[in-house]
Amino acid sequence: MSPQLAAERPRHREFVFGEATLTGRRVELSYALRGGPDPDVAFVETLELPVQVAPPDPSDPAVLRLLDGVHRTFGVSYFKAAVPPHIVAKPVASADAAFWDALYTEGLGEFYFTNDLDPRGHGGFPRSATAEPPPVAAAHPAGGRVIVLVGGGKDSIVAREIVRHAGLPAVGLSLGQHPWIARSAEAMGLEHWVIGRRLDPKLADLNAQGAYNGHVPISACIAAVSMLVAYAAGAAQVVVANERTADEGNLAWRGLDVNHQFSKSFPFEKAFGEWCDRQLSARAPRYFSLLRPLSELRIAGAFACHPEYFGAFTSCNANFRLRPTAPPARWCGRCPKCIFAWLMLAPYLRKDDLAGIFGGDLLEGEQAGAMLERLAGVTGHKPFECVGTAQECRAALSRLAGEGRLPRSVAAWYERSVAPGAGDAAQLWAAARAAGGPHRIPPEWETRLDAYLGSHGA
Repeated sequence: MSPQLAAERPRHREFVFGEATLTGRRVELSYALRGGPDPDVAFVETLELPVQVAPPDPSDPAVLRLLDGVHRTFGVSYFKAAVPPHIVAKPVASADAAFWDALYTEGLGEFYFTNDLDPRGHGGFPRSATAEPPPVAAAHPAGGRVIVLVGGGKDSIVAREIVRHAGLPAVGLSLGQHPWIARSAEAMGLEHWVIGRRLDPKLADLNAQGAYNGHVPISACIAAVSMLVAYAAGAAQVVVANERTADEGNLAWRGLDVNHQFSKSFPFEKAFGEWCDRQLSARAPRYFSLLRPLSELRIAGAFACHPEYFGAFTSCNANFRLRPTAPPARWCGRCPKCIFAWLMLAPYLRKDDLAGIFGGDLLEGEQAGAMLERLAGVTGHKPFECVGTAQECRAALSRLAGEGRLPRSVAAWYERSVAPGAGDAAQLWAAARAAGGPHRIPPEWETRLDAYLGSHGA
């Protein structure tokens, strides 16, 4: 960042929540940066709910509660431009305010770290002095349809296959349209519902002028708007595919557990689920991760049972940039996400299958060594990507080393830097694949998950 750009960063004192309006299927969310030495800036973000869903009733109290959640969640993109010390919003009950405070603190942890900002530099959301209002009754009680969130990767494919194995009707839902997401949904045999999104262009203008920028908890935004869609559609569940190992953060900093995957973690899922429970009656849709008890390594084993999808997914984030400079390759082969995805799948697949997916052995690339150092926990901190734990990476490396499948340079590095502390390879593999940990999966879905895993030898 040049000194000139740093000097031009917004210096507003307040982040203001304006109105959230619903007209047909169009949602408009207004915000403003206000006060301080710089001119006020007003924003309006627009969302378009899927055309397959009947327009929600804007007078329905349940819709209003969910709309307020969408409004507060999507505000993170605009708040971060200036990080004002004061948040101006309608006061809410203490438990709700604590949830929003966590989203704007822990949820933006990586953003604060990369910009060297105080993660607790804002005053939080206003609290109401009155008692917490009771949940409102659902005018559209949940039916039997399942919404599966689709992101274009292997995890949502596994979640979809569990739903298919259970024999339940499902549709796919995504925030925004993308060729790889559409290809994945088509391969899964899902009707694809798309939520349109238009960021206010003034945000890009501020970023070009030097406003603060960085990672936002986008999965939280998807969670909030997916609940509005599910309620309008009368769906029973919003099924997501977030794994247990998303709970592991990247580093500790200023008393904060900085986790790139905060909004994919169980702490977020639990807090968001509890917020939903405080807003809507028990007959409303339920949001939960069907893969929560599983590690990335275990999910990769399940995905390997479905070769029909090998050509229909990608995990490389170069494909999902907001403003790509050129059409990206399916895998860049250099980023932590690519190396990690290869490493998780390699123990389960033949060399030809891996080459067909990734275009070659990604561990032979020039960038692989430095990435493996971090992924395996040898140096530095866990990369700021949606990758699993060092334990999973060491388990996969140990498995491949035992089978003589590591490139010579990687094998030498493994024996020198990883093997001495890895312990028994079989025990390491079993521990990294073991299921367990807290979750919010309903009992009937636990049974369905177990049935799928048992039938697929995953």
